Amino acid sequence: MNWRCSKHQSLKCPVTLVTAENEIIKQLSAHNHECNKEKAMAKNAVGKMKEKMTESTTTAGACQAAVSVNLPPSVLMALPGKNTINRTLNRHRERLRNKDAGGALPPLPADAIVITLITVHSVTRVATSCYSLGYKIKNFQTLCDKLLTQVPRLHFWAASCLHGYTPAGWQVEYLTRPLRSPPVVVREVEQDAKITRHRDVLPYSERGVSDHTDGPPVTRLCHGGQGHSGRRPGSCVASFLHSLRVGVTESSTTTSTTLTSTSSGTTPCLQWRDVLVLYWYDVSDQPGVVTGLQEAGIPVRVMTDDDIEDVATARSDVVWVVGGRRVRGLERKIVVCVDLDYGFRSKLNSTVRLDLMSRCTSQLVIVSHNDYLPELD
Repeated sequence: MNWRCSKHQSLKCPVTLVTAENEIIKQLSAHNHECNKEKAMAKNAVGKMKEKMTESTTTAGACQAAVSVNLPPSVLMALPGKNTINRTLNRHRERLRNKDAGGALPPLPADAIVITLITVHSVTRVATSCYSLGYKIKNFQTLCDKLLTQVPRLHFWAASCLHGYTPAGWQVEYLTRPLRSPPVVVREVEQDAKITRHRDVLPYSERGVSDHTDGPPVTRLCHGGQGHSGRRPGSCVASFLHSLRVGVTESSTTTSTTLTSTSSGTTPCLQWRDVLVLYWYDVSDQPGVVTGLQEAGIPVRVMTDDDIEDVATARSDVVWVVGGRRVRGLERKIVVCVDLDYGFRSKLNSTVRLDLMSRCTSQLVIVSHNDYLPELD
């Protein structure tokens, strides 16, 4: 293999080397400039830094330090400035990412410690629990205190429907105007025992703006009533969804009053992704409502941990079925609450209305084995 001096163009150096298996066999001519061994070693050191940037997610400064610690002082003097090397290494990593179609980061080393602040589309409420409020809040407070010692000007925003568990020293704002759900749904939610009896949640205040409509009437499907024997609860829900023409695309033709031309288009309609079926308890297996919906030709899936982002962003046009306590904060136009009898009988918690029904922004559907919803004492 033949090699030319790196100063061949800038200084017209005529030196050429012939190598075989990493050994110099012949050198033709002599250099016409002073050789700088340290500068060559420095260039080689930068190459090793780039290799470390490729192999891990270590920062540019850490890669630079890992290589520089083994270099003699004369080579360190020949290295470019630290800021220059950092820019070079970061550009190198960016070029590698751009080459990768997926833009994936290299795997984390086994001994890496990563602190990540995550937003999860409000699918799962963090830092509070109906079963151990004091314990959870205490840990959240500790997390905040420790982060603030590292980042003094760090700003936190936290939200909770429970007004009595605010971490010490936090500024508090109470947001109680019912702007999300129509009045007919609000009237259902405000009957929750957490609001009326336990007082853990502040009652709604006045909306402050006019209501153009009361909202679609709440639909109650009594699965245990007459004519429901042998039918799956999903069949009742499917019939109602079809009556709303969910998933049906309708064409419309409109004529302008000032122009003679006629334009046609597609009228927006309800989609399957606008529907959320909520159980009071966690859904691990395929419940009966899923089978009933499938038999009616409705696309439906039970949410797992791998589906959280899909559900939060409504990426898939399907009806999602999930335990209501896993999607506090999520909203859908049509919310179907199933098997509420169990939730109302539960002595552990009484937030059926607050956790499930409040997710609805338009049409609320309640499926029960009784023709009424009993209240807890």
